[in-house]
Amino acid sequence: MVYDTALALTDPGTLDGEGLLPAEAVMNGEVTAGCWLDGDRLVLATGGEGGSGEDDSTLPARHLGVWSVSEGRWLHRNPIADAEPGVLLLPRGDHVISLLGHPRLLDTATGRLVAEWPEVGVPAKATCFGVTHVPSPVAALHPDGTRLAIAQTDSIALITFP
Repeated sequence: MVYDTALALTDPGTLDGEGLLPAEAVMNGEVTAGCWLDGDRLVLATGGEGGSGEDDSTLPARHLGVWSVSEGRWLHRNPIADAEPGVLLLPRGDHVISLLGHPRLLDTATGRLVAEWPEVGVPAKATCFGVTHVPSPVAALHPDGTRLAIAQTDSIALITFP
């Protein structure tokens, strides 16, 4: 659920409703990760659990979707290339960095794989809840979006983006 916290501070009753993203929009897939691309666009990724998404208003399983809060609709909804998204997405322009097994750079408009770094291992955690024996990936994106630091067992891996 996504809420306008500034509005909720003045009108707490808004927290009783659906918020800025209707539940029906994500009911066909289990949301495993999300992040803001900017002040209006929210990127959500769904894992392998869920329905087929035959309804045009929902985000199906194994998809990457860009939701416009101001327009109240999906701008993009596409299958994710080759793998589930994992539990952490980091925004980088109109791309997101997905961490599941190794870092992947995904295009938010198409869901296509732009680049990947299989030599940099990260925990393969597909969902943020219910799994306590697999650690969550830890990563930090440089403020200018050109580099990514990823925690490894005994070091920190640095990736410079193309």
